[in-house]
Amino acid sequence: MHVENTGLIILTMLLIIPSTNAVYAQNSGISATTSKESYEPGDKVVVTGSVQLVSGMPVTIIVRNPMGNVFDVGQVTLMNNLFVHDFVLSDDSLGGAYTINIKHGTQSAQIHFVVNVGQLIIIPVLEGEIKVRSNDTNQIKYGNARVFDADKTIAISMDTSKMSHSVKQEFQIPKNVIDYPYNLLIMKVDEKEIQCTQSETSTERILDCPIQAGSNELKIIGSTVIPEFGPISTVVLTVGMLTIILIFSVRRMR
Repeated sequence: MHVENTGLIILTMLLIIPSTNAVYAQNSGISATTSKESYEPGDKVVVTGSVQLVSGMPVTIIVRNPMGNVFDVGQVTLMNNLFVHDFVLSDDSLGGAYTINIKHGTQSAQIHFVVNVGQLIIIPVLEGEIKVRSNDTNQIKYGNARVFDADKTIAISMDTSKMSHSVKQEFQIPKNVIDYPYNLLIMKVDEKEIQCTQSETSTERILDCPIQAGSNELKIIGSTVIPEFGPISTVVLTVGMLTIILIFSVRRMR
């Protein structure tokens, strides 16, 4: 509960001083903003706002995709005159301009944001996976992921020989693969820590990181990491061992 209150305070501050990157609208007594102007599939969109005339009715939020189809619907109870609503863009979200219609009693407002769809790369990590998105054709070739349980680290080789400049990569990292509860994941490229913009949902962390040309290895460091022998691996090993025991038992009976 303390974490939720802290998040609400931060979002309230954002309402008071809107980000220069935010989409902002004010109409008929409703002020509203999104956390960014543009997103990528897998991102979390946060809508914050306030109303001038407060009634006992909740704020209704309807999000429509570029085709005009309803993408998300929410009803938010006001805290004083403030409201917060968030949702996650699915991996198959359409690219283009999305519309958010906000209504509270007779008050209404409309704001927009853009979804940029780029190339998606899947990096298998034992029984899990990490998704990497790029705005354009990805010039980075990722190798196999290696898990180091003792160091709580995942290391991934990179081939950046086709790059001539820095590119931004969005890493969607499930928390059951690697996580750092109550802290930020540490990202290193060739043993040097890099600064990434980090956000999270209930199941994954989303990191936007710059990768320089000539880079060879990415390391993701947390405090928990996917076990080398997870449930599926354990079942496979158990079945394998039982099969071997059964074979030897049959041979002895002969």
